[in-house]
Amino acid sequence: MKVGIIHNSLNSVGGGERVCLKTIEALKESGYETVLATVEPTDWERVDRIMGGTVKPDEELSLINFKVRMFGIYLRLLTTFLASKLRKLCDLVINTHGDVLPIEADIIYMHYPTFALMKENPVNIKYSQSLFWRAYFIPYEAVQRILVKRFLSGVILTNSIFSKRAIKKYTGRDASIVYPPVEIDKFTPASRGVDRERIVVTCGRYTPEKNYEFVLRVAERLSGEARFVIIGASSGRISQEYYRRLSMIKEEKGLENVELLRDLPFDELLNVYSRARVYLHTMRYEHFGIAVVEAMAAGLVPVVHRSGGPWEDILKGQQGLYGFSYSNLDDACEVISRLVKDGVTSEIVKRNLNYVQDFSAESYKKRILHVVEELAELM
Repeated sequence: MKVGIIHNSLNSVGGGERVCLKTIEALKESGYETVLATVEPTDWERVDRIMGGTVKPDEELSLINFKVRMFGIYLRLLTTFLASKLRKLCDLVINTHGDVLPIEADIIYMHYPTFALMKENPVNIKYSQSLFWRAYFIPYEAVQRILVKRFLSGVILTNSIFSKRAIKKYTGRDASIVYPPVEIDKFTPASRGVDRERIVVTCGRYTPEKNYEFVLRVAERLSGEARFVIIGASSGRISQEYYRRLSMIKEEKGLENVELLRDLPFDELLNVYSRARVYLHTMRYEHFGIAVVEAMAAGLVPVVHRSGGPWEDILKGQQGLYGFSYSNLDDACEVISRLVKDGVTSEIVKRNLNYVQDFSAESYKKRILHVVEELAELM
């Protein structure tokens, strides 16, 4: 059986791209022939370097033969020209970039409905930050609303309770939750670190929606109690400007207990994780939160904002079972102050090392295959 997978580009190598790659891997391991449709050709050397051990599709169809640096979200619509070809070549079609195309897919992994980004808690969303970005986004938002009414069919999968609720509200359709694949095994070596220090880690891209200013506010309050390390990638103008802004705040406030690390090699990241005790997640209304699960696998206790996927799906809305939540600065400071003290995290860490397997890449592959096989039986 031949399966087509639509994804506008794998070159950004983020969470959505991991979903696509692990879908291909799961299908090939089970004997399916795979065809990947992208707008631009995949830089497989780069993807493999970042992801590690990538399984390539049997065939890749690209609309153009060069990389495109602009109009990212609009490129997704261009996959339409390849989707019709996939329909003729393949028995089943899966859309893993998640936005609706003017051609039906059998399975769509809708990470979060794009047209709801500005409606549901638009906190630090890039498209709300200026008139330019708002003008850029409005036409795409309008197109997606039209396409949802006409072409959203098949099985809808999503990454969290938070996203499932938004999909139901804005499309009227039910979605099944299939948690995105997390490379648990890459982070568990850090869980064996025994010389844990009073270090609080935050990790992710240096972009405004991550709300790293909150880390600096907590660090200012707990200056004599803990060190705070922010680890992130800083490619692109917006990212670099945000890093400079954080650095300026750090200097102005004299926060000697804060480190801002950029583009850290993975082995060095693991070294920091192996010495830290707490993972502070500062993005509000995060759709899922892969970084939270990675930190848990590395033996850190997560402290997350009481919203979105990190709270509802990862911590299961329970305080103190797998981690802790906060709703304001006072909450966060109180919890972190308690957690950095000796010996208070061991029970949660032990529990989490088993629990995080629910979010592993292997768990994802089993779940996506189950969906594919159920559909295949109906054909």
